Amino acid sequence: MDRPYRRCKNHCSQDMVHAGRNRMTEKEKLIQMILENEDIQRYKRIEKIINNNKDLKSKIGELKSIQKQLVNAKEINKTEAIKTFEARYQERLDEIESYPLMSDYLALQGDINEMLQAIQDILQNGIESDFEKD
Repeated sequence: MDRPYRRCKNHCSQDMVHAGRNRMTEKEKLIQMILENEDIQRYKRIEKIINNNKDLKSKIGELKSIQKQLVNAKEINKTEAIKTFEARYQERLDEIESYPLMSDYLALQGDINEMLQAIQDILQNGIESDFEKD
């Protein structure tokens, strides 16, 4: 099968550039579609609200600190410290999750991650099947 970008040397680079533009356009369409997704827009709005909440940011910082301490305690097998840090971690996590909008934020985060993973899988499988055809 004759492909347009192989017809001759003089037109080859022009056709490849044109094909690249088409792919870029498709890439831009995909990005636009993702950015316009209702869940992503809601996630961004909630994220902005959360990021502007100083108390919540402080609690998230504390949670990260406790998480690091917990990891360190596990690495050196400090059983009592592990229990203490796990309890503190769960307590802080419960406080964070009790904030209004936080459950929506976390649910949307999970949904968006699943959507992006599905897109990645579709793209990967499409590329692999294209190579298998040749």
